[in-house]
Amino acid sequence: MNVFLGVDIGTAGIKALAVNEAGKVEWSAARPLSMMTPHPAWAEQDPEAWWEGVTAILREIPDDFKVERIGLSGQMHTLVPLDASGCVVRNAILWCDQRTQAECEYATRELGGEESVVGYTGNPIYPGFTMPKILWIRNNEPENYRRIKTCLIAKDFIAWKLTGEFGAEPSDAAGSAMFDVANARWNERLLEILDIDKNFLPPIRGSYQVRGRLRRELVFSDSLKDTEVVSGGADNAVAALGLGIYRPGDCMISIGTSGTALAVTESKIPDKTGKLHFFNHVVPDTSYYMGVMLAAAASQNWFKDKMGPDLSWARIEDGIEDTAIGADGLLWLPYLQGERTPHRNPNARGVLFGLSAMTDEMRVFRAVMEGVTFGLRDSYELLKKMTEIKRVIVVGGGAKSHVWRKMLAANMKIAIDVPSIDEGGAYGAAMLAALGGGMSLREVASWAKTDSVIEPDEKDYEPYDAVYEQFGKLYKDLVNRFDAVAKLCSG
Repeated sequence: MNVFLGVDIGTAGIKALAVNEAGKVEWSAARPLSMMTPHPAWAEQDPEAWWEGVTAILREIPDDFKVERIGLSGQMHTLVPLDASGCVVRNAILWCDQRTQAECEYATRELGGEESVVGYTGNPIYPGFTMPKILWIRNNEPENYRRIKTCLIAKDFIAWKLTGEFGAEPSDAAGSAMFDVANARWNERLLEILDIDKNFLPPIRGSYQVRGRLRRELVFSDSLKDTEVVSGGADNAVAALGLGIYRPGDCMISIGTSGTALAVTESKIPDKTGKLHFFNHVVPDTSYYMGVMLAAAASQNWFKDKMGPDLSWARIEDGIEDTAIGADGLLWLPYLQGERTPHRNPNARGVLFGLSAMTDEMRVFRAVMEGVTFGLRDSYELLKKMTEIKRVIVVGGGAKSHVWRKMLAANMKIAIDVPSIDEGGAYGAAMLAALGGGMSLREVASWAKTDSVIEPDEKDYEPYDAVYEQFGKLYKDLVNRFDAVAKLCSG
């Protein structure tokens, strides 16, 4: 059986899917990963642990498969520095690592301020991005910095180990803070200003361009004979492709531990306010705007652990559905870990406002679900200002809730598609592998099918709008207090 293998290098684990030419998943495998936190707010992994997981998966591929091509997906922003021999210089610094605030401020200042930075790359510089990590090594580990010959992102490291060929591609490069998203190329002027060697950065290739053939020593069985490897892409972009989100006007909302709202566009104009990310898609000549909230389903899970550990999710859903919109005046600001979009405020905190003698756990669960929905709506409203939205699909653990799907549809005022297959980056990576062999985008996109459509209930528009307005005003009322308390706690 001919299959395409999609491999996703996540933070918590590696996932692989073998998908046939009709888009059916024929086989899957996974390997867990652990994260190291040597200091508060630091996050690292050993890239060789990714490689061990990938090679273990390759050894398990069934003998009756013929893997035509391997596609890759991976965590964005993560820095893997290599020396001249191709050896890892130090542990990879992950996307969620927050050590580089000083480097972000330095780079922003050197590049002429945030508006100028957005002009260079399409995005402000965040601590999790790749470039400030390079500066951090230069400032704090000079011996390691002098050894660096090449800088890769997670899935590009795996592509190199599989093929022996260095490379990068636009969707991951876009999150490096060194890439001109509008023109899809490394920004050499930025590198010159910051004195970063442009030779650190590998050549850019297409996301489903063939990177090379699987190295001979990795052909563990006839299943892998003559197998090619395509470049792959960043996890968000590849997961979006896996859901059929690739045409301008397509939008994906994800309710996972964190939450994202992503809309595909042909525009080359970034969000000049810096509230939305602007990254290249894995499909040529398209990009996407994306808003991110840091505690989506994490908010609901946190409250369940604290208030209803013995309650089933079915019972909670029934209770939420039986509670009125607005939860009788209860509001939840879902900022357990600060917030990115739209506030970009690390000092923001979770707030449960409006407690009264009649408050019970179901009103709290309702308020929390609404608060997360309003957080996603913040991003969605910004997306609509930047590009037309024609279709919305919802994914993630929270999307399994029929109540949450109805709430989203009413708040976004648009029908919400629920996909038949929600396999994340690994499925989209298999699509890239198929595209790399000559299948058309239309053929491959047909793999993504809709399971159901949730129509918005128009009678809920006005009640939700009224509560959403109060949600926004509550943050404005408290923003100075958040900063003052953060200063007090740090002092």
